[in-house]
Amino acid sequence: MDPEKKPVEVYAEKGETRLPEASPEELKALASAYAKYLAEHDIKPGDPTFTDSVPVLEIPDEQKNTETVTGDKALREAAPAITAEDSNAQEVSDADKKVKSPKKQKKQKAKIKASKGDARKMFAAAELSQEQIAALAAELENTGRKPGFMAKAVDTHDSLQFKADASVKKTWQDFVIAAHRLTSTYRQSRRVIGIALLLIGIFAAVMLAIFDKYTVYEYAYNGKTLGYVSNQEDVTDVLDIAGTMLTENSSGNTEIRFTANQNVTFNLVDSRGKSIDDADTAINKLVYMTDIETEAFGVYDGEDLVAVVKSNEDAEELLAMAKQGLSVPDKGMSLVSADFSNQLAIHPVNILLTSVQSNHDAYTLMTEGGKMEIYHIVEEGETPEILSQAFSVEQENIFDEENRDVATEIMQGDMVCIHKEVEPVNVKMVETGRMRETIEYDTIKKESDKYYKGDTYTKQEGIDGIQIFEGTITKIGGNIARRDAKNIEKIREKQDKIILIGTAERPKTAPTGTYAMPIEHYTLSSNFGYRWGRLHKGIDMAAPTGTPIYASDGGTVTRAGWYSGYGLCVDIDHGNGRETRYGHCSKILVNVGDQVYQGQVVSLVGNTGHSFGSHLHFEIHRNGQPINPRPILGI
Repeated sequence: MDPEKKPVEVYAEKGETRLPEASPEELKALASAYAKYLAEHDIKPGDPTFTDSVPVLEIPDEQKNTETVTGDKALREAAPAITAEDSNAQEVSDADKKVKSPKKQKKQKAKIKASKGDARKMFAAAELSQEQIAALAAELENTGRKPGFMAKAVDTHDSLQFKADASVKKTWQDFVIAAHRLTSTYRQSRRVIGIALLLIGIFAAVMLAIFDKYTVYEYAYNGKTLGYVSNQEDVTDVLDIAGTMLTENSSGNTEIRFTANQNVTFNLVDSRGKSIDDADTAINKLVYMTDIETEAFGVYDGEDLVAVVKSNEDAEELLAMAKQGLSVPDKGMSLVSADFSNQLAIHPVNILLTSVQSNHDAYTLMTEGGKMEIYHIVEEGETPEILSQAFSVEQENIFDEENRDVATEIMQGDMVCIHKEVEPVNVKMVETGRMRETIEYDTIKKESDKYYKGDTYTKQEGIDGIQIFEGTITKIGGNIARRDAKNIEKIREKQDKIILIGTAERPKTAPTGTYAMPIEHYTLSSNFGYRWGRLHKGIDMAAPTGTPIYASDGGTVTRAGWYSGYGLCVDIDHGNGRETRYGHCSKILVNVGDQVYQGQVVSLVGNTGHSFGSHLHFEIHRNGQPINPRPILGI
């Protein structure tokens, strides 16, 4: 073969130039030779071998210089001899064709037509001339015989490969076109987009600068504004420090925690007219708050709040202390069991730091009862009804911040003071053993006409009884609820106290034990106490001369005449060491020994004795000692 001669690459598809005429035997021989070549070179049908520079079929040397060879001669000289077996197979194939139905024959023709592409490729690989290829294609088209099996397989594979390649090629072309269009659009609009982004950036920067210059952060504790800072970090960075300092300042009764965006909140506001705090100022404002609120823990007896302490651990300890303190058995008895009568529970509650109780105060309140005041800052959504249930009080026991008026309307951030009456908790305990019991005496009151109304007389003193009890006792709240006695030994019987109550009418002149005004219209001119170095034993009541003077209480006249510096003076004994004196009178209207009643006129106002104007000098004595009349008379 001439090395300078190369096979011509020919691609044939269905519907192109017809192949030259060839007999079935020649076609089969050619297919057989092609299959043998594939086997020798370990090539599978469909591999890209038909356009190689190496020819598929060798042409004898004597024919290399021949420019044209007829299709029949080329096939006979190039193809190996057809074996008898191949001839028999062909004859069987021909026989099958004769008996096939028209429908099957139509399919067979389509398959023969499809195989023309393979034949054309093989002819090109054998370096046949175009005229030889055309003659073979025409001959293949006119034959009704089926191509060999190998040709059909190769044709099917190549057909599928072609379709796949065409699909990939089209997809790639579509992608390239779309990418090209997108790139063109971007190149045309990127200048506009760039300018727009630049303008947006400049606008945002300007707005940010304005916003940063004219806004500050308002910081607040539980809704109450404390101040303003430029950056939130000025406050958030010192919250832990402020909490520690405030805890130490509160004597460590409870731990204070400031938490950003919870009890300490921030809000952007207009900076105009605002004083900006630094970190030190923020700490001071947090530490020296008087209305600091904290989460404490309340002890509830059923639904009734009875104590508030700083932590859940303190509340647990308080319950244990209360149970132990209220479960002490009597002397000689041993404790069988003890527990609270009601179910006691612990729940968190938000109150002012100053309202948190120490365990000692809470213990006293739980075991003895009493009053407590709880200050609370109203949270979002809270109403007087909600607070009434939370603190187990009536709404009229919820007062305003000044603790003066009932808080009928409240808003978030308001401070309220809750008044709480606490009843002691009860413990049910069972004790057993042998103990000494005191039987308390009773007080019996009896009426007696031997004594005036309002007077009482003790006829018999009371004496407690004593006995020895042996058995089991159940107590609730310290009171005996049940006694199961095995034996009772009496040591002393009790003696009741007897009191006689007077029923007799009191005489008009009898003392009442009270003091009435000795004069109606007067001016207080001198008080009880020391003056000019000596004790002024009464009070001076200035009035015109002749003004009536009344007995301050019923009794017996013991003086009625001139008495030293008092001038004309009247003394009245009211019994039980009580006595009154009326001095500087102008006239006396009673005598010694007379029985006078409360409100009786005994003398008239004057200016006798050591007196510097018309007035009554009035004294009250108790067991011989003068006392101040003003509080007794109510003046």
